Amino acid sequence: MRPALAVQTPVTLALAAVLCLPAAADAAAGARSDAQTAARTATAQTKLFVRYAAGSTCTVYLNYPKPGVVANTTFTIPAGRHLIWRYNVDGEWALVSDPGRAHDAFPWWGFTRRDCIGKSVPQQDYPAGQPVPDRIQEGRSNVSPSGWRPVGFTLPPARIVEQRRLVTRNATLRDEANFVIGNVLPGWHVHVSDKRRSQGHWVYVFVPNAQRWGYVEATAL
Repeated sequence: MRPALAVQTPVTLALAAVLCLPAAADAAAGARSDAQTAARTATAQTKLFVRYAAGSTCTVYLNYPKPGVVANTTFTIPAGRHLIWRYNVDGEWALVSDPGRAHDAFPWWGFTRRDCIGKSVPQQDYPAGQPVPDRIQEGRSNVSPSGWRPVGFTLPPARIVEQRRLVTRNATLRDEANFVIGNVLPGWHVHVSDKRRSQGHWVYVFVPNAQRWGYVEATAL
């Protein structure tokens, strides 16, 4: 009887392995499905520039309107035209971009009242008919697992090493994550700090006309 037992043991193990094959296959398929779902979700979350239709004429300001801001010129986006929403500054104002002006007229980024922005329009990787999110000072991000990243809209002061450096070309003002937080025009002056990022490509400055700290490209100074 001992030889029979010796034969039964491998047969039993082999049978168990066969019986486990469907479960293993189901687990592998489930893992693939979970990974595909996560990938689809990540793609949807990380669409950075979502297009909306202007629900009414949007007046877009060069910089965020507040006391002390000067030379705050405007442009308009007519009702029905597309704009790109990037983030809400607060309950009243949002940062947007006019695709029709991009690279042709400066600025194409600016600040407009949220109530002029309509619903999202048909576009790849984002559903149509959606309102602007209610998040405040958070923008879509492709580096954050959540798909959102805080905007450093009000940045702290730094040690100034040069007063009134002339700005020589159009420039956007950015936060640490490179969100646009303002605009700077040639002929303006900025106070330059000793802070840099991206190997000196971005210089931390205070813009008196915009009443805001932020980073500008060193090539604009």
